[in-house]
Amino acid sequence: MNKKRLLLISFGSILLAISFAPFSLAIAAWIGFTLIFFGISGSRRPFVLGYIAGAVFYILLLYWIPLSDVGDARPWVLLGFILLIAYISLYYAVSLYLFFKMEQRGWWLYLWPLVFAGLEFFRSLSPSFGFPWGSIAYSQSRLYFMFQFADLGGIPLVTLWVLYFNLFLYLFIKRRKKQYFYFLIGLFLFALIYSFIDLRIPLREKGSLNVCILQPNIDPEIKRSGGVEKRLSLIEDMLLQFPGSDLYILPESASPCLILSSSWCRERFIKLSDTLNAGLVVGTQELRYHAGRRRPHNSSVFLFNGYIRGVYRKIYLVPFVERLPFNDVIPALNNIDFGQGDFIPGKEYHVFNIKGLGFSTPICYEEIFPRVVRRYVRNGANFIVNITEDSWFGRTSGPFQHFEMSIFRAIEYKRPVIRCANSGVSGFIDPHGRIRKETHIFTRKIVPVQVHGIETMTIYARIGDLFAWLFLFFAGFSIYYFLKRDYYKHRTAIVERYAEVGKGTKIWHFSHIMGKVGENCVIGQNCFVGREAVTGNGVKLENGVNVFSKVTIEDDVFVGPEATFTNDI
Repeated sequence: MNKKRLLLISFGSILLAISFAPFSLAIAAWIGFTLIFFGISGSRRPFVLGYIAGAVFYILLLYWIPLSDVGDARPWVLLGFILLIAYISLYYAVSLYLFFKMEQRGWWLYLWPLVFAGLEFFRSLSPSFGFPWGSIAYSQSRLYFMFQFADLGGIPLVTLWVLYFNLFLYLFIKRRKKQYFYFLIGLFLFALIYSFIDLRIPLREKGSLNVCILQPNIDPEIKRSGGVEKRLSLIEDMLLQFPGSDLYILPESASPCLILSSSWCRERFIKLSDTLNAGLVVGTQELRYHAGRRRPHNSSVFLFNGYIRGVYRKIYLVPFVERLPFNDVIPALNNIDFGQGDFIPGKEYHVFNIKGLGFSTPICYEEIFPRVVRRYVRNGANFIVNITEDSWFGRTSGPFQHFEMSIFRAIEYKRPVIRCANSGVSGFIDPHGRIRKETHIFTRKIVPVQVHGIETMTIYARIGDLFAWLFLFFAGFSIYYFLKRDYYKHRTAIVERYAEVGKGTKIWHFSHIMGKVGENCVIGQNCFVGREAVTGNGVKLENGVNVFSKVTIEDDVFVGPEATFTNDI
C-alpha cells in the first residue's frame, strides 16, 4: 500500500480529530477531508483506505472509552471499544469508496457530500445502536457565529457545509480552476451572512427564572459504596448556600436514596424544596415491576410546593452500559452478564412546568439525539435541562465533547440549555449557542444563571429531519447505483475495484480487467486490459488478447485471438 496515501489519510484523520473538543480547532475539519480525498483519489484500495481513515479518526476521538471508570467491567468495555471502532469505521469505508466511484463519473462527485451526510444520519437512528458521537458538525460547535443555519435542518446541514468546503478546496487544488475558489467564498459568505441576520432576529420570550446549577463532584467510588447520609448532607449544604432561586438542578443519579420508593427519602427532598421555596430537579433511580420483577428506571424527579410534580424516565438508554439492546425482545439476553445494568426505558417525553414555563430533562447522552430534544420542544418545553453523571469519563476529552454537543441543541431549537453534570462540564448555553457559563471538570461548583423561556419555533422544530432523510435516501440510491453490477463477469475473471466496466459487457473465464471497458463489449477468455488502457463501446476481444497500459481501442473494434497491443488503434 502506498505510504504517501497512508500519510495523507492518517494526517487528514488527525486533523478531523483535533477539530473536536478539547482542542476544538474547528478549521482543521475544513481541510482534513481534503487530505483524505487526495489519499483516496486514484487508489487501488479505496475501501481499505477509507476504513483506515475512519479507524484513525475514531480511535483518536473516542480513546476515552476504554479509560472510563467502570469498575470491574473494564475488560468488557475494551472489547466493546474495539467492536465499536470496527463498526463505525465502516461508514467512512463505504462513503469514501463511493467518493472514489463518483469521481470517476464526473459530475456525480458534486453530490458526494449528500452521501456522507446521509450515512452519518443513519448512524444516529437506532435508540439501541445509534451513536452520533463524532458527527462532523460537532467539530464546529464553538463557531456559533457561522452555523446558525442549523435551525433549518439540524447538524446534517452543518456536516454538509464542512464536506462541500473540503470538496471545493480539493477540486481547486487539483484542477486549478477559479470557479471552485468562488464556491469556497460563497459557502463562507452564506454561513456568515445567515448567522449575522439570525443572531439579530429577536426571539419570542416567555418569562424568566433564576436557576441554580449544582455540580457536587461526588466520586463514583463513594456512590458505589453508599455513604447516603454524607451525600445528602453535602447536597443540602450546597443548596442552602444559594437561597432565592426559582429552580435548583441536581445531576443524574444525584440522590443517594430512592425518592419514589422511600418515604423518608421523599420527605427529605420535599422538605428541602419547601425550605428553599423553589422547584427542585433531582436525578434518581426508580424501581418498578416489569415482567414480574423489579427493575430500575434512570429517572429525574421534579419537586415543588410540597409535592412531586412530575417524573421523567430516561428513554434512550446507553447500550451495553444501562442495558443490552433488545433484551426485552429476546429474554435469553438477560442471562448474559457483561457488567451492564438492567434498566428499562421510559415512554413519555415529559415536560415539567414551573411559573408558566415548560422545561424537560433529557438524561445523559439522550441530548446528543436531536430528535429526542425536538419531541420536548414540540411538547412545550421553553428551555432544556440536561442532567448527566460524566464523572466516569475521568480526566479525558469525553466530558468536553459531551458538553459541546449541547451547543447545537440550543441553536437548532433556539432554546436555552442548562447542563448539570456531577463532575463537569456543567454550564449554561443561550438560545444562539453562546456559552454563558462553563465549569471545570472535577470541581465542586454552584452556578447561578437567569434563564429566559423561549416560544419561537424554528424551521427544524417544525419539519424535523426532512433534509437528513432526503440525504439518506440519496445515499441508499448511490450505494445501489454504484455497487450494483450491470455487466456479466465469470466467477474466475478479475475486475479490480478501480476499473470501469460499461453496461451490458460480458467478461469471460480468467480475464483480468484493470482499465476502462466500454458498454456492450465482449471480453473473451484469458484477456488482459491494463491499468490505463481504454476500450470503446461494442468492442470484442477474442481469447488471449492483451491490451496494455495507455492503449486506446476505439468503438466497435473486433480483435482476433492472441493479439497484443502496445499502441493506440
